[in-house]
Amino acid sequence: MLSESKRKSEKGFTLIELIMVIVILGIIAGVAIPKFLSLSTSAKTSAARGVGGALSGTIMSLHTNYLLNATAYTADDVIANTQYGGGLTSANVTNAANVITCNYKGTNYTWNFTAASGDNAAYITETGTW
Repeated sequence: MLSESKRKSEKGFTLIELIMVIVILGIIAGVAIPKFLSLSTSAKTSAARGVGGALSGTIMSLHTNYLLNATAYTADDVIANTQYGGGLTSANVTNAANVITCNYKGTNYTWNFTAASGDNAAYITETGTW
């Protein structure tokens, strides 16, 4: 049987054990936080590219209407007819001189809009560094 003094010394954690746990948690946090911030930026960029895909889909729809009914369309028409998700509305997407800008969570993403020419559909291209 253990003596009374041995039982008392075996209770709880030592100071060294607690310090080692804190050091390990610090190392994990030092690695995880930058990775999390990188993922956050990547997620915003991916969401903006999703908006670009939605705009491109709307262009195709409007161009089909143009081919069938000779109804011309502009960048403003594309913005107004696009369905947005993730809390975005057409108020977050603007057009100035055929440069479409999407403000997503405080970051602006831009595309150049090239108008339709004859049977060729309009298209957008990303601008700036994403």
